[in-house]
Amino acid sequence: MIVVSYADFFSNPAFYKEKAEKSAIKILPQKKEKKISRAIQKKLDALNAAIGILPSDIDEKMARNARLARQ
Repeated sequence: MIVVSYADFFSNPAFYKEKAEKSAIKILPQKKEKKISRAIQKKLDALNAAIGILPSDIDEKMARNARLARQ
């Protein structure tokens, strides 16, 4: 299977159509995007809002050990 991005295809469609005719390859239509339910969209929004709250340089083992030592 050969995959070409639509941006490349539409920049020179004649080239790809000619290649497809010579190689007997089908050019498939662009897939429609699936709709996301409201419940899933709310969860995705909450997840995206939470990204970046914790710093990326945190040492989770050290934090866990410190928490266990306090208990």
